[in-house]
Amino acid sequence: MGLNATSLLLVRAVGAVAVFFVARFLYATYTWRSRTRALKAQGIPILPHSLLFGHLPVLGDWRADNPSDANFYSFHLWLIKNCRKYFPDLDFPPPVVYLDIWPIEKPLAIVFDPVAGSQFTQTTSLPKLDLAKHFLEPLTDGLDIVSNEGLEWKTWRSRFNPGFSQRNLTAMLPELIEEVSIFVSQLEEKAGSDGKWGPVFRLEEKTTNLTFDIICRAALGMRLNEQLRPDDGPLKFALLDQIRLMNKGINAARTLPIGRMPWHNAAMRKNNQTLRDLMMPQIQNKLDSDSNDSQVKTIVDLAIKYIDKDDPNASRVKPNAEFVDRLVANLKAFLFAGHDTTAATICFMIKHLQDHPECLAKVRAEHDAVLGADPNRAVDVLRESAHLLYSLPYTLGVIKETLRLNPLAATMRTCPPGFYLTVPGSDVRYPAEGWGVWLSAPGVARHPDYWPRPNEFVPERWMVPEGDPLHPVHNSAWAPFSLGPRNCIGMELALIELRIVAVLVSRRFDIEMGWEGWDKQKGSKTALGANVDGERLYWAGNGIVHPKDGMPVHVRLRNHVPAV
Repeated sequence: MGLNATSLLLVRAVGAVAVFFVARFLYATYTWRSRTRALKAQGIPILPHSLLFGHLPVLGDWRADNPSDANFYSFHLWLIKNCRKYFPDLDFPPPVVYLDIWPIEKPLAIVFDPVAGSQFTQTTSLPKLDLAKHFLEPLTDGLDIVSNEGLEWKTWRSRFNPGFSQRNLTAMLPELIEEVSIFVSQLEEKAGSDGKWGPVFRLEEKTTNLTFDIICRAALGMRLNEQLRPDDGPLKFALLDQIRLMNKGINAARTLPIGRMPWHNAAMRKNNQTLRDLMMPQIQNKLDSDSNDSQVKTIVDLAIKYIDKDDPNASRVKPNAEFVDRLVANLKAFLFAGHDTTAATICFMIKHLQDHPECLAKVRAEHDAVLGADPNRAVDVLRESAHLLYSLPYTLGVIKETLRLNPLAATMRTCPPGFYLTVPGSDVRYPAEGWGVWLSAPGVARHPDYWPRPNEFVPERWMVPEGDPLHPVHNSAWAPFSLGPRNCIGMELALIELRIVAVLVSRRFDIEMGWEGWDKQKGSKTALGANVDGERLYWAGNGIVHPKDGMPVHVRLRNHVPAV
């Protein structure tokens, strides 16, 4: 009898807990559905909204229209394309598009207007959304400058800024050129003989190895030679596996949002320990040596200068443990962010130049004029006259236009009570409190009110003077590195890498997509013909955007004829 009573009490307790959680879930669902519907009552355009499912059916429409591996970031462009379907009176999405996808993710307010975007990134720099912090937490334990706020962020950002400055990176230019030269030799090996096309390969594998070698060298002074390895080295392997596990926590893009399993935690702890174990000897090397003896300063060299600022008792001999933990956390974040997006951007830049041979001809002509007619001497010319890298305005226009059409990441912020967004020429106030405010970098970059010929690849727009009809209307409409004081710290490094690649590759190679050969290689293992808007190369993957299938290409060596 006693056992039955105990069992009954246990069942009732479990039932009460279950009822509590169900009630809380239903209340949260009702709250978000009601909040979204209240927007419509205020005259704010919203997507078709279900009282039961919110905007999940719209997400289902996007998923149905796109390949299963399409990146969720492409939702922005899909919504622009389908604007009339969901907003019949508009040719372009409204300034703020509310997306109630509870309980899959926190409801989002996607900002398609650059003026509104500047209000939470520049006018006021609001805190990062927890969603972004949670993504990085398995890698950095929340100790990185992306996750930090307030004084912690300001202190550590100022410590790392000198390492990413143009002055410091220019001093590092010979090392960066050396790594890109290895990339060029890798392409030479893939080229066919006698000017013929070589075999199909994934370009992103090569660009990823390149950018990983560069960020490790710039941040830590480590030469990993990933470009020359037959397989991933232990540092790269651990980081890529960690990123793979981190991406499992991203739910919105998945058909079945299962997320990470408990056993993944052990693998992530192991990866983190591996990363730390591999980086600490190099950090210790820097602590033991006098970095003033070297003209080239790595990011670690410059950060170590502050080792006794937080703790007067700390020194190179006996560093503060928290200082070291934060240094390691930020280095891991730099290795992640410093290779992923740049590797993909190099691919998209090459694709745009392939699609626009007239632009490629102008790039080649500019390189002939500035660097000399012999592309084989470009490395020597840059080593002797580094400033010439910054004397290529059309090449920079190609890079900026590539980033405009392919901004591969964007900021998410959280808003305080009573915070509203506004846009010029409208009295509407868009409530942002409680929503995850997401700057639509793809959206603001294609907004017809701010960009002439918004969907075209036009590098010339970056060369015309202000007042020219082609000139960008608003600076905040170009946001591939975000906006305001919390923009991407690695922007200058990425632009330098892209410049060097353009200089050393464009005159020496022809590079074309190799889908036919790729399909033959993969056969039934790949989704033959998968495309977005008829384009085989689309934004794919979970988390950070990657080119579909790593961008299969083939290359051939050119017999360069200098421009007249």
